[in-house]
Amino acid sequence: MPVIQPAQHDFSDILSSTWAFDTLTALHGEELAAQQLFLEHEAYTLGEAHFKKTLERQQERGEFAENATAKPVLSTLVPLMAVAFDNWVEHQVTKVRRKHIGLQFFQMVKAESVAAITIKSVLNIIAKKGPKSIQSVAVFLGRALEEEARFGRIRDQEAEHFFKHIRKALNKRNGHTYKVAYLEKVEAHMQEANELSSTWTSWDSLENDMTYHMGIRLLELLIESTQLVEVKREHAGNAKLDGEFVHLTQEWSDKLCARAYSLAGVTPRYQPMIVPPKSWVTMIGGGYWAKGRRPLPLIRVRSKRALQRYRDVSMPEVFKAVNIAQASAWKVNEKVLAVAKAVMEWKHVPIDKFPTADREELPVQPEGMDEDPALLKAWKKEASGVYRRDRARVSRRLSYEFIIEQAEKFAEYEAIYFPYNLDWRGRVYAIPAFNPQGNDMTKGMLMASVAEPVGLEGIEWLKIHGANCAGVDKVDFSKRKAWVIENQELILEIARDPLGQPEWTKMDSPFCFLAFCFEWAGVVEHGALWESALPIAFDGSCSGIQHFSAMLRDERGGRAVNLLPSDEVQDIYRLVAEEVIEKVVKDLTEGTDDSSEMMTNEKTGEIKERRVLGTKSMARGWMGYGIDRKVTKRSVMTLAYGSKAFGFTDQVREDIIQPAIDRGDGEQWFPDAQQCARYMANLIWDSVSVVVVAAVEAMNWLQKAAKLLASEVLDGKKTKKNPNPAVLKPCMPVYWVTPDGFPVWQEYMKPVQRRIDLMFLGTVRLQATINVRDSDTIDGAKQESGISPNFVHSQDGSHLRKTVVKASECYGVEFFALIHDSFGTIPAKAGKMFKAVRETMVETYTQNDVLEDFREQFLEQLHESQLDKMPMMPLKGTLRIQEILDSEFAFA
Repeated sequence: MPVIQPAQHDFSDILSSTWAFDTLTALHGEELAAQQLFLEHEAYTLGEAHFKKTLERQQERGEFAENATAKPVLSTLVPLMAVAFDNWVEHQVTKVRRKHIGLQFFQMVKAESVAAITIKSVLNIIAKKGPKSIQSVAVFLGRALEEEARFGRIRDQEAEHFFKHIRKALNKRNGHTYKVAYLEKVEAHMQEANELSSTWTSWDSLENDMTYHMGIRLLELLIESTQLVEVKREHAGNAKLDGEFVHLTQEWSDKLCARAYSLAGVTPRYQPMIVPPKSWVTMIGGGYWAKGRRPLPLIRVRSKRALQRYRDVSMPEVFKAVNIAQASAWKVNEKVLAVAKAVMEWKHVPIDKFPTADREELPVQPEGMDEDPALLKAWKKEASGVYRRDRARVSRRLSYEFIIEQAEKFAEYEAIYFPYNLDWRGRVYAIPAFNPQGNDMTKGMLMASVAEPVGLEGIEWLKIHGANCAGVDKVDFSKRKAWVIENQELILEIARDPLGQPEWTKMDSPFCFLAFCFEWAGVVEHGALWESALPIAFDGSCSGIQHFSAMLRDERGGRAVNLLPSDEVQDIYRLVAEEVIEKVVKDLTEGTDDSSEMMTNEKTGEIKERRVLGTKSMARGWMGYGIDRKVTKRSVMTLAYGSKAFGFTDQVREDIIQPAIDRGDGEQWFPDAQQCARYMANLIWDSVSVVVVAAVEAMNWLQKAAKLLASEVLDGKKTKKNPNPAVLKPCMPVYWVTPDGFPVWQEYMKPVQRRIDLMFLGTVRLQATINVRDSDTIDGAKQESGISPNFVHSQDGSHLRKTVVKASECYGVEFFALIHDSFGTIPAKAGKMFKAVRETMVETYTQNDVLEDFREQFLEQLHESQLDKMPMMPLKGTLRIQEILDSEFAFA
């Protein structure tokens, strides 16, 4: 029995909601009404079960302190114990002649860290099953404190190096043993380089049971200051079992159980619906029909205060769009489901990164590995890649199993629905975890509930869709259609026997392509009369840059992202890659040679040599590896969302260099992963800034504007005579309204919290008031860095909502498959969606100057002294927005 065992909830109020049942019965009949309310009730019971399972797993793993149940305990008790510890140390130093044997070691760690380590460690130990003797708890505490003192000095003495390199590598290692082993190696390396000013003598090697006595003192201080635990003598008279054991006090046990009970009651696992969702008419209460313990808000915001801002806002077009979108009727594609279930059992699946049931085998250990350190090191390096991939496999496997489970559950219904709401920037999100915005398997398993005859035009769109799913999407429409006809025999063979003909698994979107194959077989047999319910989507071509190019009339950027008509598909990722290759080729002949630089240790004065790769050798490595659109894609995609050269570095290393190293062929091209990643990142940044210069200018302009708003204006400088000058303009949030009337408040606040970063026990946040999440102080740095991605996300959210309304009201589209910059419907209506998505893009940027509107909205909020600091608006180019109507590939 777990130590923290919350009571079971009674969610009968959801199941027996009279108003919801009567309303649904009138609309859909008694049977569906009862089933829908059962599903909503089940969301809470499933959520409670999931919460408890997670809680129990964390207790057994010794990670209970990381559960939300325990967080307030830390925030409340750490300050109390820190004060008690400080007082004890001061008393020891100033008043006591015979000091505690561990005093000098206690003084190596800050009081708040000592308290946080003690409380987190005790919570983790106590929550596990089984007795906890005072000896075992004390030793555990002593060792935890020693690890913080020992490895914390790496963080403290070499802070810049630690936070730049070591912490990230440490966080990637799972398991306490691996983390310790890694830091021991770091410590040895730093000592060898004279970068640490001290060696370490293990406390266990000292006399007087140092670790145990220090742990006992920590336990005593914990009991005295917090009454979190108590020590009881048990089994008196039984020589084998007699001893003192540590327990949670009844008061704290009750508090923790009560908190766990409350959290378990408000963590529903939302599911699809079997009746149309309740329309949104106010900020709370749409989507699901029963009130529930946690009514859903239309907008996902951090607090009730933030939600209240929208109380008096009129945005009928926004409500209309969300209600239309969530009224789309779906069903499970049972053919794809059957294949997916079978593939889940295969030992080897050709689909890239598919999570098989069995783990990858470790590499064979070479002979003599135990005696040869080089062989051992090489084997461990190869094995670490296997362990890393397996962690990802387990996570994906659980996700895929959940998808299959949900699909099976809802396959029996003729129609299912997904309620939607918005994030604070206005992006549309499905609420259930299983939804059409999921991965390729999920999308392949879902289709419209109502099919319509494809018609001759729909057949053409179906061909284009099939080629897109196969990855043949960087050519014009005629070539995509031709590809389907040329491969028709293969497509029909897959439809007849998908398990016997697994060629579909090698396609770009395997499960969506499989669904297309089944659909195409129907078209081949029945022609234009075939009734198709397959969602066909039109995806934006790097939509963030599309929006920036449109708002600035940037012809070069617009052409690169297909806003202008063209005979060929423009591929911005390839265009940037070509720019990069030009620079790399130049570096091959004109670049710098390898060199070395002398690094001086500021503490010891020792001079150490470090190899610096020249641009010539890095250029050779990258040309040998190969530079194509895959190398540049993620960086270019994230440009419009605020990523810059330093962000590109991490992306290139994670996406390109590390996988190459894991495969065993990376080191020949990338002798220093970080230097090679930084080199490529800078080239991508320089290249993309040339291809889409206007987008970069717009982002810089937005950041400067946000910085002004986040700046406080005082009546004079702070001086001794005037220490608190009057505030003429406080730090202010950034506010704007999208073209369809959705108001956005960007307001990043500094938390009323102090962080305690521990080496092995994560982060503890201390806050003045338990229920306060944010302060009243705006975080200027976040306001500046967040404005570009948030602004462009709000624009693509507005475009999506406007497209939904336009397609519905003007073209009779009733089914929508939506994912931010992807606009889908069934083949019979695909041509109409194709028109609607372009027409709304043109309307948005001909009827609105979104940057000028933004400027006017915040100019009114600036102080007069700031007006001359306002940067000039980026100049507009010559792009004719109306030409988007004639561009086949802007959304394709």
